[in-house]
Amino acid sequence: MPSILYILVIYGRKSVDTETMRTLFTGHTERLSHLFIYDNSPTPHMPPLGIAHYIHDPSNRGLGRAYNTACQYAKAKGYEWLLLLDQDTTFPPDALDKYESAITTHPETDMIAPQHMVSNGKYLSPTHYRMKTSRLHDFVLTGIVDFKDACPINSGLLVSVKSFLKTGGYDEPVWLDFSDIRFIEKYRKHYNTFYVMPDLICRQNYSGLDTDPEKVFRRFCIYLQCAAAYPRDSWTDTLALTITTLRPTLSHTIRQRTFRYLKAYFESGIVHC
Repeated sequence: MPSILYILVIYGRKSVDTETMRTLFTGHTERLSHLFIYDNSPTPHMPPLGIAHYIHDPSNRGLGRAYNTACQYAKAKGYEWLLLLDQDTTFPPDALDKYESAITTHPETDMIAPQHMVSNGKYLSPTHYRMKTSRLHDFVLTGIVDFKDACPINSGLLVSVKSFLKTGGYDEPVWLDFSDIRFIEKYRKHYNTFYVMPDLICRQNYSGLDTDPEKVFRRFCIYLQCAAAYPRDSWTDTLALTITTLRPTLSHTIRQRTFRYLKAYFESGIVHC
């Protein structure tokens, strides 16, 4: 059996109540001994008995800190693979078996990804990225895929510990939005392709947008903060982030009839060289 550490990042929920826990580990309780939970919630919770490790980080330093910390733990404990998980993904019952099979049948790859479908039947990942963003697609590529053609998202991404470390891990200041884009951007400097499992489709919660104006605005400010923290390797990075973030800024401004989104946009520091 391949040596895999599962890293689940949660916020505001008990791990046992998350879609990921309820679906991925159902019928596989023996694998909980390889589960690392990183809890970014304000208050801790009692994790399932027998898990590998639990960390409570009330400062909520984000996905990058969680994944980087788990990778260091995996290296210390001798794990060869790291399965990155969020709390909102629904997996089929045989998902873990398919991950292990993919490792065995495709020893040439250091990154393995599932397909992600949302509620309307379109695919969220892996998709082609342009201007630091992507759109939903009617179909996705499977098998060995070049990073030029498509990139995966964080959730459900299986990556070898050695390639994670070689890449330099996640950029922690880009702590939520754009974190996977930045990681893949770094990863593809060392590796050209990844493997997309043709027989593993996950369901991603993509419709949980809050309608409360204050919560929407706070979430938008996090989005801007992450974009502003994104490292710029060239002027094209600044251009891409400026255009990509301007679109939702204008959309929120028009839809909610307030200029505070524009104000937040210009105060964020995104527009710089």
